Amino acid sequence: MKKLIVAVAMAAALLSVRAQDEELEDAAEDVAMEESDGEESQADESEAAAKPGKKAEDASKPFFTLPLCLMLDGRGEVLIPTKGEWQPAEEGRFYPLGTVYRTVGPDSRMKVQIGLHVEVSVKGDSSFGTVAQALDVSTRTVVLKGGTIMVNLPRNMPEGLFFVTTPGFEVVNAAGESSYVYEQTGDGEKCFVRCMTGNLSARGRHFEILPLRASQGFAIRSSSDFLFTALYGKAGDLNVKLDTGLWETLDLDTKEKTSEHRYADFKLSPKTAVRIHRMMPDTGKNMAVTTMTFDANGDRKDRYWFAENHYETTGSDIAVEEDKEAEEAARKAAEASDTEAVDADVDEDDDGGSSGGDSDDSSSDDSGDSSGSLDDDLDF
Repeated sequence: MKKLIVAVAMAAALLSVRAQDEELEDAAEDVAMEESDGEESQADESEAAAKPGKKAEDASKPFFTLPLCLMLDGRGEVLIPTKGEWQPAEEGRFYPLGTVYRTVGPDSRMKVQIGLHVEVSVKGDSSFGTVAQALDVSTRTVVLKGGTIMVNLPRNMPEGLFFVTTPGFEVVNAAGESSYVYEQTGDGEKCFVRCMTGNLSARGRHFEILPLRASQGFAIRSSSDFLFTALYGKAGDLNVKLDTGLWETLDLDTKEKTSEHRYADFKLSPKTAVRIHRMMPDTGKNMAVTTMTFDANGDRKDRYWFAENHYETTGSDIAVEEDKEAEEAARKAAEASDTEAVDADVDEDDDGGSSGGDSDDSSSDDSGDSSGSLDDDLDF
């Protein structure tokens, strides 16, 4: 009996020791899991700090199936493609692609959300529309109608997904914030485009404006018959590629003639301008084009003329900057030498006037030619 009691006591003690060991192992595992979770969360935070985070995931699918009227303050209206008249806009409602949005009144504001981080806002008497397209198309296009339109996009928006268009030009590869002040004139349109943050590019017939950066902007004006386009520098120095038509080249070794499309580079700075004139010929479909560039003083610099798809009628009149700089330097040198000679003459006259009375006769005459010759020497 005693042996049985001792055996039971030993078994109970052994079970207690094993239970303590298991508790210690579980506690150690819990501590290890907590430490690993902390390391993982810290790694996730560091990755989130290094990457754009959720916006990077949303960039692959940045658009909703249908745009949402996210905010409306004041009077807003929509023109749905299936409806024939304007209807009051409703905050929190989705509208089909192809709908035109507008605000009425100087204090009205509306914000339309096209994607999770894609918003288009209007204020005052302004309007824009979306392009009707199939729901499975991955791109979205906003059409300017009038007034002030603000576009807010992710800074990591992939290229080729979002467009802002008018009849005269198209904004491509936009990212960040941009603003557009658009007006339909009696004979066409005019718009002031400004990149607030991020970047954007613009293109039209016979020209392309390379990416704008923050705080840069330009103005554009075009006619409704597409025969005239003008670009005006407003903020920053923008790089513009101008179409100069087809040019024929001759290989001196093989004597083979080939034609290639060439472009001219122009720096669109404030107060400079580019004017593109087009004309439809009496016969044929190839439009005749003349492109001129102007500096900040309004003087014409370069000129290009060509017929579309024909190299036989291509030409250019390029301003030579080196000659102008040399002429300017020579003119300044001549002015400096004339000024020094006049100063020397004046000093001699002053010395002569202090020495005797003959200086009165030499420094003046009845006709006053002495003062006139000084003005001529200084080129006043």
